Amino acid sequence: MFGRRLQRSVAGAVALLIATGTVSADDKTERADRLFEEGKAMLDNDLAAACLKFEESLQFNSQAIGTLLNVALCDEKLGRYASAVAKFGEARDRAKEQGMEVHRKAAEEHIQALAAKVPHLTLAFSEPPRAQTTIVIDDRLIPFSSIANHPVDPGAHDVVVSAPGHVAYKARFEIAAGEAKDLAIPPLQKSVSVQSSRRRIGRITTGAGIAAVGTGVVLGLVAKRKFDAATEDCNRITVGMEKVWQCESTGEARSAHTLGTVGTVVVGVGLVAVGVGAYLWLSGRGESERRVSVVPHVGPEGPGIAAVGRF
Repeated sequence: MFGRRLQRSVAGAVALLIATGTVSADDKTERADRLFEEGKAMLDNDLAAACLKFEESLQFNSQAIGTLLNVALCDEKLGRYASAVAKFGEARDRAKEQGMEVHRKAAEEHIQALAAKVPHLTLAFSEPPRAQTTIVIDDRLIPFSSIANHPVDPGAHDVVVSAPGHVAYKARFEIAAGEAKDLAIPPLQKSVSVQSSRRRIGRITTGAGIAAVGTGVVLGLVAKRKFDAATEDCNRITVGMEKVWQCESTGEARSAHTLGTVGTVVVGVGLVAVGVGAYLWLSGRGESERRVSVVPHVGPEGPGIAAVGRF
């Protein structure tokens, strides 16, 4: 019954269910006409499927004003009032350009009838939007000129406000037919991912430096024991102004001396690493401690969490 009413409305108002023009030899136009006829045949039994046929037909022949009016009427009957008004507006303007008065008048009548049913959304920013801020509603980019009284279809919608270097603000809202809704947009929170990485690198470097110092100390102790053992039976003599060890075999003593040198170098490297790591760790600490929180996040790969900080 609903499909019949749609068919009568289309036929009676603007003769929308007639062929949109003579069949062209062009393949796209022929396919568009065929899809249009298939949509007509499905109206009585399956409105949604018929509307899909009209939409597909329009893709192959975007100049067919009759098809565009049918798609707009489908949106209207399916409760997508904002989408319907947008398409009726396009059809009206194109019909006016082409002198198709019947089509223009029909489109205008539908626009006026739907005006009170279209919901409108206003995005209320708590502070002026940052440079390069983008607004997306249901995967459609919204210009700043449309953030006040922006027409949307009734139902649930997702809005994403983002800016470079900041965590995107994401919200879901419901809006009813004819409703005017204000949606508050808080200040975007600065991302702390770079700061967190700096602290993480600082912790790792500091830990590695401490481990290196410990290793160097152990090597020094081992070298001392080896040197003491190697020089236990040696005589200490004075050569010029310097006292040296006189041993039958100097191999073990040299090995111990080399090991001690390595230990000293390792300790030095470790101390440098500790200094650098401590600087990175502590210099990042003040920023991240200002306030870090975990918030839910929905991205292209699915739901998850994101760390954000207030600055």
